[in-house]
Amino acid sequence: MTLREEILKLEQTLMYYRKKDFEDLLAEDFCEFGSSGRIYDKEIQLSSVTEHGCDEIQFIIADFEVIKLADYLVQARYKTENKQTGKRSLRSSLWRFKNNQWRLFFHQGTLTT
Repeated sequence: MTLREEILKLEQTLMYYRKKDFEDLLAEDFCEFGSSGRIYDKEIQLSSVTEHGCDEIQFIIADFEVIKLADYLVQARYKTENKQTGKRSLRSSLWRFKNNQWRLFFHQGTLTT
């Protein structure tokens, strides 16, 4: 599996909104700048997801790319379109490789047309 494929799979895993995935994949120092203008940490995110999450990813992902910033740090950049609402976002995630695992420590979503 390429690095791009691995990070894409991790991003998609989080899009199922399952509590266990968020516990495992979000770093303790996780921070998100949401498209709403709010700032979220791991605790807030864990309180907003359920054990079972959803059955299907609600987003179409486009233009997914991974930029290696260091041996242990990558940035994912991509676009999403919500299948139900049609809202589009530009997304950026920073993933850190530590203790033999990738963990998300920063994410930002920006609404776009």
